[in-house]
Amino acid sequence: MDEKLIREIVLSFREVSKKTHQILSEESDKKEITTAQLIALSTLKREPHLTLGELAERMKVSKSTASGIVDRLVKAGFLMRNRVEDNRRTLNLELTKLGEKKSAETYALFFDRLEPLLELGEEPLLSMLDTHKHIIEILERGIKE
Repeated sequence: MDEKLIREIVLSFREVSKKTHQILSEESDKKEITTAQLIALSTLKREPHLTLGELAERMKVSKSTASGIVDRLVKAGFLMRNRVEDNRRTLNLELTKLGEKKSAETYALFFDRLEPLLELGEEPLLSMLDTHKHIIEILERGIKE
């Protein structure tokens, strides 16, 4: 396989990523929440009760960046900080009902915008997903070596 084809594939992934991020940003703006805040909410929905450090790690941001995001989410009533019983110095983060609702509403708008992708048909989409999984596996092997 030549370098030009690999370059086109990488650029294609990048363009798809940029377009989906743009759509997510537009829908987040409509719901008056930033994409970083929305990602924090969805991360905590998938993995409840993370600490600030764990959230920062999952989001691939610094602890200070995550702290700012969390501060704004707490102030907006979307998150709560709770002390851990066996370690009073540790705080777990928990979604509020309002945070769950904001996340669900925003992602509903986002996925509604992406629904036209289904026009491609189930078979090509499943094939693409399978190809992406293989690409990820190959790239991860290269990172571990």
